[in-house]
Amino acid sequence: MSINLIVNPTVSPMGWREFNNSVNNHSIALDGYVASATKLNTKKKVANFNHHEDCNRYASRATCDQIRLAIHSGLFDFFRDENGEVKMDIYVNDCDEDVCLSVFLLKYGYISGNIMNPALNTLVNVENELDTTAGAYPYPKDYPLLRKLAWVFAPYKIARSNGLLRTKDKKVYEGVITDVCNRIMEYLNGNSQELPLDTRYEVLERYPDWSYVKEIGIDSRTGMFGDGVKAFVSILAERENGNRDYVIGKMSPFIDFDLPKCLKALNDAEGAENDLWGGSNTIGGSPRVTGSKLTPEQVAEIVNKAHK
Repeated sequence: MSINLIVNPTVSPMGWREFNNSVNNHSIALDGYVASATKLNTKKKVANFNHHEDCNRYASRATCDQIRLAIHSGLFDFFRDENGEVKMDIYVNDCDEDVCLSVFLLKYGYISGNIMNPALNTLVNVENELDTTAGAYPYPKDYPLLRKLAWVFAPYKIARSNGLLRTKDKKVYEGVITDVCNRIMEYLNGNSQELPLDTRYEVLERYPDWSYVKEIGIDSRTGMFGDGVKAFVSILAERENGNRDYVIGKMSPFIDFDLPKCLKALNDAEGAENDLWGGSNTIGGSPRVTGSKLTPEQVAEIVNKAHK
């Protein structure tokens, strides 16, 4: 197998056509690198796996679960070159849990290609459910597997919480993906450690249908939804230039909180052309590369007006 991982944290999400025209044959975009629904160009052998844009979050699998199903359905055979070798250029602009697990599945095909792999299947299933629900799937807080997952994905969550990801340093992102992939391997070998969940968060303001929060612990959303917070806007961090990173989400599509309408209103106020607020019907966030110029007060006002 020839697997080439291309990490571009400073590249804004692009359209499907632009990606097709800018990459070589045998290329795959993962989890928001292309702002489009999952698509496949069979002639050029170019694919996009995504569950952020142009999709219903509940009707779509997380990217890692799409990749697992694709592998079991012939993805590696499809990406063989004229010499019979599996060849892929994998493009990512993030290093979150879904991206890391997707990269692992593609990189270690001799493991992921085995359908009967209970440990790996469980890991993908749990990540799929957590990612689909913005971390709100109602697993009990004392579920032992969650403590193992906390250890597996700790490199990403620590880098996010301490501000390293805001540097958009390619080597930082590559390092996180490598560290998480190594921990996934340890988990599969039965050597996973465990970490207690840190579910701390602060409620900055409560509104009738949503809460303004600041995430403190790396597992804060488990605590939020366990405490009855069904919809939220989270301030993740403020950058050196004054821009901020936000996440906006809700536990499920059954919560009366119009996320797509809020994202549109936030984009209208932001006034950007390329790097935009984006997401699905249950989870979204501020522009990945530049962050948002909107203040917390402006975001609250926009969300409240859009939600009315």
